[in-house]
Formats: sequence, C-alpha cells, structure tokens
Amino acid sequence: MIGQLFTTGIGIYQQYPCDDNKWIAEVFFEDESHAQLRGVQGTLATKYGDDLFECVRTVKQDAENLGIRMLSLPNTKFKLYVKRLFVDNAEVWKQIEGVAKELDLEVVSCLPK
Repeated sequence: MIGQLFTTGIGIYQQYPCDDNKWIAEVFFEDESHAQLRGVQGTLATKYGDDLFECVRTVKQDAENLGIRMLSLPNTKFKLYVKRLFVDNAEVWKQIEGVAKELDLEVVSCLPK
C-alpha cells in the first residue's frame, strides 16, 4: 500500500552559466509506505524562470495541492536546498535568503566546497 508522500524541502538550481538569473525549483518526494522501501519516488519541478520567489512558491504550492507533505524535525524549518549556482556572489545569496525568509524556509547549501 502506498503511504503518504513527503519531502524535506525544495531544491533550487540556476539553469544557465550566464549573468541572467534563470531558476528551477524542484521537490523530490517519496512515500512513507510500509510495503516497500522507496516504493514511490518522484520529482516535481518548475520550468525555468527569472523570478526565484515565484519558482519556489509555485513548486511549494503545487506539492501541497498534490498532497505532498513537508516533513522536518521538531522546532526546525523546512529546507531550501541550494543545489547549483553558476553565479555565486553576494547578490545571488541575498536573493536566496530573501526568498527563504519570505516563505519561512532554512537555506542549506549543497554546493561543493
């Protein structure tokens, strides 16, 4: 039997190696099924867009509409995973932090050191 679908947060990617901010927001989800480990897995993503806030807000709302729950430990926020940046500077990080604050998410860098 398929269990409740869940995710721990939203991943963001810059799409192109240029000065333009083209973003993709993505939710990777699994089920809580007791029948089979990783019985259901999937990805819900936006098309690339110029507005990071709109990309993240849209994929978050779509996940909620599909019944995908965001799970986190008690007293922690849901995550905004930064997975790929072509332009890695203070202005981009300010934009990311602003989106996280607006949507009550915690920024987690998944970038290589």
